[in-house]
Amino acid sequence: MSPVFCKMLIGDMSPALLAGFLYLGSGIGLQIVLFFQRKNSLRELAQLSPRHRLKLIGAIFSGGIVAPICLAFGIKYGSASEVSLLLNLETVATTIIAWLVFKEYIGPYVWTGKALILIGACLVVLKADGGMTFSLSGVLVICACVFWGIDNNLTRDVEELSSTVLASVKGLAAGLFSIFLSLLFTAGAATLPQIAGALTIGALSYGLSLVLFVEALRKIGAARTATFFAVGPFFGTLLSVALLGERPPAAYWLATVLMLAGIALSYLEVHRHRHVHEEMAHAHPHIHDEHHDHEHPEGEGDLSHDHYHVHRPMSHSHVHWPDIHHQHHHH
Repeated sequence: MSPVFCKMLIGDMSPALLAGFLYLGSGIGLQIVLFFQRKNSLRELAQLSPRHRLKLIGAIFSGGIVAPICLAFGIKYGSASEVSLLLNLETVATTIIAWLVFKEYIGPYVWTGKALILIGACLVVLKADGGMTFSLSGVLVICACVFWGIDNNLTRDVEELSSTVLASVKGLAAGLFSIFLSLLFTAGAATLPQIAGALTIGALSYGLSLVLFVEALRKIGAARTATFFAVGPFFGTLLSVALLGERPPAAYWLATVLMLAGIALSYLEVHRHRHVHEEMAHAHPHIHDEHHDHEHPEGEGDLSHDHYHVHRPMSHSHVHWPDIHHQHHHH
């Protein structure tokens, strides 16, 4: 829903400044949550391994700074319905990067779904007035989706941080940096209502949403999380019609049908085969299941808990997703 509310809010505000306040709102909102949960962000950050610290920096730069600025400029120069639909390309970018770089298994249903989403995006971004040309706002949103695809794949592997701490750190760092850049290089003031509105939108659509997204990344992998996440932009398209009075052309509605069909295909995939788990040791929230059968003192370990534990080597077959325990190679 955020592109619609941002479109109502932005006015003469600098897109870079809007992007900064959106992420700052997410960081502040989640820090309030962490305060009541009595969690210390700095302590968790200090315990990060160097490899995960680099991935976190890359995720903040790509998904917290570059992508939001591209999106904010896309919102300023395009319609909310166009921006909302094109945000589905984030799932395509995430899937391709997960497959090429991180060797995540992608099944035929998912690939077919991505192809339908890509065809739908082409209908939205190509303008037929006097010949086929690209929409500037569309190209900006595509750039945002590519950088968010990089961010999603980097974020998935930083399992040493809790999802709330990770989302809060990204929000604060990216928000402050984007605001600093905006004040240095762009023009355009912001009123107090605009700032308050951007912070509120950021706390919900960037903060709470990102926590849920990170949890899903760790449980079902980057490609599938991004695919299911792609239902979100359709709410934005409907809101743009209801609240802004936009009337998307027929091509947009055809694109909507294609994209929805592409998302639906992903729900048909069932991935099951015999696979081997190598011995590994790490800490993360878990419950006792076939992958977590370690012992606890009596009365402990019945509910979800978080501690350092060791996984024994094992081989078995069951329906699974590419979570942190199933990142094996496929032939």
